[in-house]
Amino acid sequence: MIFFDEVQHKIQNTAFFSNMGKADLQADNVILFSDLERLLLSELDFIWLPTSPTQDDPFYTKQTLPKALIEQRIKITRCVMDSVKNIPRAPFQYDAHDFNIAAKNAISYAFRQYLSEKYFSLGDNWKNIVNIYYQGYWPVGIYHNKIITL
Repeated sequence: MIFFDEVQHKIQNTAFFSNMGKADLQADNVILFSDLERLLLSELDFIWLPTSPTQDDPFYTKQTLPKALIEQRIKITRCVMDSVKNIPRAPFQYDAHDFNIAAKNAISYAFRQYLSEKYFSLGDNWKNIVNIYYQGYWPVGIYHNKIITL
């Protein structure tokens, strides 16, 4: 329960997506794009991270979730959605495309899977992605062992 409380507190005190477009993320496991246009026009053939609860986790097989974990995942989704409900739309728009809802769904997915990853001691894939979110960036996909980030 302490882990869950720490995550919830950190979500409430993080300015998500606030560093998109800044080129100051230093990490060996990240490929950083400065904006959506550069990402969408790149020839990099990466896998988009899930934006819908029905999508499969790209890292782990589906687990049977105990009731307590399901309840935590619901609470963390509400917490994340409250935290990002008033973010500006502009950084998520390119041409006629608006990725605002996809970004919000993706961050919710990431935090839900992060809780499951920790609960089942599966590894640190979602932890790495959540840490990028905590730094104000938007991790959008994976390319080999790198995280594609805006």
